[in-house]
Amino acid sequence: MGQVISIMAPRVLFTTIYRKGPEPYDYIGANTRSWFRYYWPRIQSFGLRFLKQNIPELEILEFPTWEEYQKKLQEGWDVVGLSFYLSETHEAIEMVDAARSAGVGEVWAGNYGALTTAIQDRFDKVFVGYSEHQLAPYFGRQIKDIIHPPLIEYLNTPINVKLNIYGVLFTTRGCPVGCKFCQTPVFCNKPNIISLKSIERVLAYYKENGINVVLIEDENFGCNRRHADEVVKLLDKYGMVWGCMARADYLRKKIDDWAEMRRKNGRHIAGFGGAAIGIENLHQERLDDIKKKEGTEDILDTIRKLQKYGLGTVGYYMIGFEEDTIESLKVDIPKLAALKIDITQICVITPLPQTPLWKEIEEKYGIWDHDYHNHDGKHMVWNHPNIPSEEFPKILDWSFKQTYSWYTPIRTSGRVWGNAYRYGGLSGVREVAAYISRANKFDWNQGLRLLKVDEE
Repeated sequence: MGQVISIMAPRVLFTTIYRKGPEPYDYIGANTRSWFRYYWPRIQSFGLRFLKQNIPELEILEFPTWEEYQKKLQEGWDVVGLSFYLSETHEAIEMVDAARSAGVGEVWAGNYGALTTAIQDRFDKVFVGYSEHQLAPYFGRQIKDIIHPPLIEYLNTPINVKLNIYGVLFTTRGCPVGCKFCQTPVFCNKPNIISLKSIERVLAYYKENGINVVLIEDENFGCNRRHADEVVKLLDKYGMVWGCMARADYLRKKIDDWAEMRRKNGRHIAGFGGAAIGIENLHQERLDDIKKKEGTEDILDTIRKLQKYGLGTVGYYMIGFEEDTIESLKVDIPKLAALKIDITQICVITPLPQTPLWKEIEEKYGIWDHDYHNHDGKHMVWNHPNIPSEEFPKILDWSFKQTYSWYTPIRTSGRVWGNAYRYGGLSGVREVAAYISRANKFDWNQGLRLLKVDEE
């Protein structure tokens, strides 16, 4: 991992924002209004786990209650670092004040919430981007190769029967495309590549722990084509069912090849299982305006190609463009629903700090809502020219009901079991059934431990 220089390391605690209720944030629940749905809970901080894996001297705290956080502060820390998003800013400031009252030496900020210039002066240090290399010297370390930690999550049901556990994988972190609504070009515009050695190490760990499904959560899998090709070979080597977040222009060229790799596996269901794509909007002029650098028809063609092979689909979509009206959305959303995507994330256009969109909207329309809780992609926080802000919650509710009805998870389940039989026959069906058994017997204490890696 890197050379350790013998100096007295500071006592450092890195934590996420405290949670207010007993249930974790549920991604699918935030994007549906269906009485029956799957659950995809947020149970860990990927960023903090990367830091802990590579700098084991620091301590991390994930989604504590307020009481747990206050108790932890009493242990005495030289530094408390907060990892947060824009919509969590108010809670972050509360935690800053509590840390200072407890006598903490310094309070640091990281993650995308740290890009909000209006609150940066509340912190002693602000870290932008993936900060393993920035932080290592504080602990007398020099990191050469980032070690990928185990990142294991699960898909749940309303009756608390887990359907599967899966390993999360990052092959690159960051994105160079530069869509004007996105903060990633500010956070990290030059993708950090995770080495193939590190990727294979964590894939081997997943396999040893009975995890056969991997989700690649790069913001743009394939931004380094050669590296992505080698990653796919590793996934095939370990017999993984896998999916990714990627641009349609990359996927469209790869789907046939990946589907053929899966077919060649014979009576085995391993291989490419689906993708998440940024649709963003169904109107080309709007994609051009946000510098998406893709064609609407090409994106839709990619979705159709995925579905032709029976592959899973997640689509990201935005409403609240300045040309949108209530009437136009009543036309567009049914067209989106007609795509029959497994999960559709719909967000209200929100200007994020330091993005071109933030500056443009502030100058042209004005941002009126300064309650950061509402800067979550689900509220209209600026002066939209055609739709009153109070209408957007109703529009979102209606849109979610259109795109994710009560039978959507049944349709998705039918596709998964059908594919298992299609690619693996009865043995494929038994393998999917085994996923359910393994998910509900999984030893989380063992599975989420750091990788044991010899110092290099």
